[in-house]
Amino acid sequence: MAKIRQQDLVLKENSAEYKLVPGEGLGTAKPQDKKEEFLSQIIQRLNEVFVTDQLTDKDMVNYAYTIRDKVGENAKVMKQIENNLPEQAMPGDFSRAIDDAIMDSSEAHQNQMMQLLADPGKAANFARIVFDLLAQGQAKNY
Repeated sequence: MAKIRQQDLVLKENSAEYKLVPGEGLGTAKPQDKKEEFLSQIIQRLNEVFVTDQLTDKDMVNYAYTIRDKVGENAKVMKQIENNLPEQAMPGDFSRAIDDAIMDSSEAHQNQMMQLLADPGKAANFARIVFDLLAQGQAKNY
């Protein structure tokens, strides 16, 4: 079973240097950061796809990244994406790769969940990994 690589999304608001600035930039027409603008557009599009009552923006974005990474493992599909317009690449192997990635990610998450629920030692080790990942993100605050 392939391991799922999941990118951690760190929004600007979660960074240590983020502070609310009262209305100083109003009317300056500063362009929004390109990555931030792209992420905002992705979230808006994901909100159109999913019923979001029990999903956070991070839930949706992380899932999209998980599927992106899974499809990205398919060399044939990536070659088609690199060499074709979306209208040409999407109906081909990409469509099947998306379906496979959705199913594979579900199976991988289910497998990991079952291992963690069945073995308290593994669950404790996993908890420490998650703790360390969270603490690393907070290291800037110290």
